[in-house]
Amino acid sequence: MEIVIFGSPLLLTLYGVALLICIFDLIKRDSGYILPIASAGIFLGTTVYACLLGAGYVEISIVTLVFLALTLTVFFVHREGK
Repeated sequence: MEIVIFGSPLLLTLYGVALLICIFDLIKRDSGYILPIASAGIFLGTTVYACLLGAGYVEISIVTLVFLALTLTVFFVHREGK
């Protein structure tokens, strides 16, 4: 089994950018829908690129679960603040 995501600096950088935008949205709290959509778009594009490079389901699942957990955290924090 070949490691694609964790062996590629480009994929790690793009996933990192998506996660940093999500964390920035968590801190800022009043960004509206622009930052979550940008973060999800970068994440989705990077995931499609990883699939094209031959990433396995386990790798994609790990990264997706981390991103989903952080995105849901942002959602619930914003919801409690209102």
